[in-house]
Amino acid sequence: MSLLLALLFLALFISAIVRGQFSYSKADYSFREHPVQFVIVLVFILGVSALCFYHFLVEMEFLR
Repeated sequence: MSLLLALLFLALFISAIVRGQFSYSKADYSFREHPVQFVIVLVFILGVSALCFYHFLVEMEFLR
């Protein structure tokens, strides 16, 4: 489950980088209009993805 979440958050991150904008919970984030907020949200999404992937690696006992 954690690998699936990691891949979903990573896909959201890559999609937002490629398009330069994304919508979530009736809020639109655009790099051209609000670059600071866009970068903050993307760093958060990338962090959640990394945390989920780390949790997957711990569950599979690749890391201790």
